Amino acid sequence: MGATLVGGALLLAACGGGSGDGAPTGPVPPGSAGTDVPASATTSSAGAFAFVKSVAATSDDTALPLAVGDAALAASDTDEPDPGV
Repeated sequence: MGATLVGGALLLAACGGGSGDGAPTGPVPPGSAGTDVPASATTSSAGAFAFVKSVAATSDDTALPLAVGDAALAASDTDEPDPGV
């Protein structure tokens, strides 16, 4: 599950912006140093999953790509699966 979250987040980050000239729209999560990945996504698997779901729900094709830097999403082998998936 952890590898899936990390892979999904990287894939979503790579699919970011188009050729738009405007500033990014929508909320930018407070990030780890040099990234747009929130600290909660790097400290708990629930936070990581919530972050990936919020990115996937964004439909703005003109937004700038997410900066992921060296951020690593948290994973857990003991957390229960999200029933909303």
